[in-house]
Amino acid sequence: MDKQKKYDYLIKGMMIAFTKDKSSKLFNQIVGLKFKTLRLKKNITVEAVVDDNKTYFKSVYDLYKFEKGIKSDASKLWNLSKYYGFDLPNFLDSVVTKKEKNVHKT
Repeated sequence: MDKQKKYDYLIKGMMIAFTKDKSSKLFNQIVGLKFKTLRLKKNITVEAVVDDNKTYFKSVYDLYKFEKGIKSDASKLWNLSKYYGFDLPNFLDSVVTKKEKNVHKT
């Protein structure tokens, strides 16, 4: 199983768990993991993301922490959604309502 399928399964499972127990920590982990899958699908390295977004990420470890859901904030979330060309409002709605929508623009 490749990493993308693994992360897709993890996201789906985490979304089911989130509907049962609303937790901000779990929500941050879902969002971070979704952005990690976007980065992997586009074959963008962590270093490239950090270099292009130095205002928001001081090192690769800052991005890793965001993707783990440890260090999340709205400015990083919004910036990465624009960087990846990702429809953020639909995705956040899908997490809260547990509807998986096609939110990635290609």
